[in-house]
Amino acid sequence: MERKDKIVIIGGGAAGMIAAWQASSFGAKVILLEKNPDLGIKILISGGGKCNITNGTDINTMLKQFKKNESRFLKFAFHTFTNDQLLTILLNEGVETYIRENGKVFPKSHHAEDVLKALRNLMERNGVEILLQTPAKEIYRNENGTFNVKTNREIITASKVIVATGGSSYQKTGTTGDGFRWIQKLGHTIVPIRPALTPMILHPTPPSLWQGTPIRECKLMAIAQGPNQAQSLPISEWTGDVLITHFGISGPATLEVSRNTYLEFEKGVKIDMCIDFYPEISIEQLDEKIVKEISVNPLRSMLTMTEYLVPQKLAEFILIQLKIDDTTILNQLSKTDRRKLVNKLKCYSLGIVKDIPLDRGEVTAGGAPLDEVDRTTMESKIVSGLYLCGEVLDIAGPVGGYNLQAAFSTGYVAGDHAAKSLVQ
Repeated sequence: MERKDKIVIIGGGAAGMIAAWQASSFGAKVILLEKNPDLGIKILISGGGKCNITNGTDINTMLKQFKKNESRFLKFAFHTFTNDQLLTILLNEGVETYIRENGKVFPKSHHAEDVLKALRNLMERNGVEILLQTPAKEIYRNENGTFNVKTNREIITASKVIVATGGSSYQKTGTTGDGFRWIQKLGHTIVPIRPALTPMILHPTPPSLWQGTPIRECKLMAIAQGPNQAQSLPISEWTGDVLITHFGISGPATLEVSRNTYLEFEKGVKIDMCIDFYPEISIEQLDEKIVKEISVNPLRSMLTMTEYLVPQKLAEFILIQLKIDDTTILNQLSKTDRRKLVNKLKCYSLGIVKDIPLDRGEVTAGGAPLDEVDRTTMESKIVSGLYLCGEVLDIAGPVGGYNLQAAFSTGYVAGDHAAKSLVQ
């Protein structure tokens, strides 16, 4: 069976759905292929199921959160389809949103399903044909410039194809890297796929007592171990929350340092993940803080004070490592032990990086090189009529709604140009 359709979009995530809606708004015949039983699986799990839709900052500030080459590439798309435009469209569909102090935007209902329902409604009203449980298998370019998209059911002929298949993170959601293979066969090169915004597996694994413990507003530092301590070099650092897990660490700060850390980890560099519990003050200021605490509460025990300084479950372990008796009364604490404690609180090792798993990341770095894609249209510079958007591109921004906005904006531009090029 063969059908002739104008635009086929592969992938029913954020980029694919916006591309389908925008393309269909010009009256183009649009078919959206999604391998899962439902659309937007990754949207449903984003923001802990609440969906961090975008970031509420201005566009120029948003662009600064990306690497320079990514920012240059995204500038046109971000100005063409802004975060304000996205939120207005959702509001018109009944999805009210609010902005947190950190700029993250969420639906007031706290339900990601509401965002997904709105996006689906937009497509269905425009007549988009949504084919669920219909994975694309291959894309072939025909001599006349059209494409044959082979699915598990049929071969669909399209004038334009938009690849919005995502990366290789959270493969249980369907992002298994198929898009990279297809576009490589069509002539694109592929930047090696690496994890970004990813938790880390540590050795040794954290004590069971620590699991689930958050460390608030600390500085997480990835430190490459040299032959001696003096040769240890910082790789990446980020101030934010860290969550101790059963396998290692997660949380916003962990995700932010994972991309640069992986670049050294894959070279075989031994990397120590360290915490500064008090990044806002110097070693001297922390020492003064502890001296003041001792003067105010001289009869307290070391354990009691340490539980005040760090998350309670970590306190006893820190004192054991320092070989300080936790029953020591503060007014009996030696200056040497006090300084040992101060230094430990400014650089406490959580463990050595054992793995940074690709599949557990929120996004992946790598994919289609940005210099092989027209940033004003999202059309491939290698294959005319082929469009690339979302995470299949070599883009990986920080936590905070930036990556979803990149998906929405690039998807919008791809759908817009693909449709307009058909009616010209």
